[in-house]
Amino acid sequence: MKITDVLTPAMTQCDLPGGSKKRVLENLSIFITEQLGGDKEQTDKLFHSLVARERLGSTGIGEGVAIPHCRASGFNRIHGCLIKLHQPIDFDALDDQPVDLIFALVVPEERNDEHLATLARIAQMMQDETSRQSLRQCRSDQELYSTAIQLERTN
Repeated sequence: MKITDVLTPAMTQCDLPGGSKKRVLENLSIFITEQLGGDKEQTDKLFHSLVARERLGSTGIGEGVAIPHCRASGFNRIHGCLIKLHQPIDFDALDDQPVDLIFALVVPEERNDEHLATLARIAQMMQDETSRQSLRQCRSDQELYSTAIQLERTN
């Protein structure tokens, strides 16, 4: 599955406030469910699913990037959410570097194979230094979205 299949302009946010890993996961859960028309119960379930996944091991892959992901009920397709934080935060990343780029995935419980393929595509794009720098230079939600789509085409 391509990034363009899971990411929309509405699910892209530039300069989101952070503070802490827990706060970012909470804000991410709120943002995703609001964009998808969910309710407070769905927000809470998503937050708990993201936190549970983080307990298994940090999704901070290094170089200032995290790819939090989880399976969640109540979703009919894979949804991606690209966030550039206003300031980097500690995310327990593998290289102990703070994170400022987050690409979250929310996956229906039965879509595991597509989930893994999409994760691999995102990780490949985010491991490229030029790609990360391009995303970090974005100043608006639309610019962040357009840059991510363009990077997928060139990677």
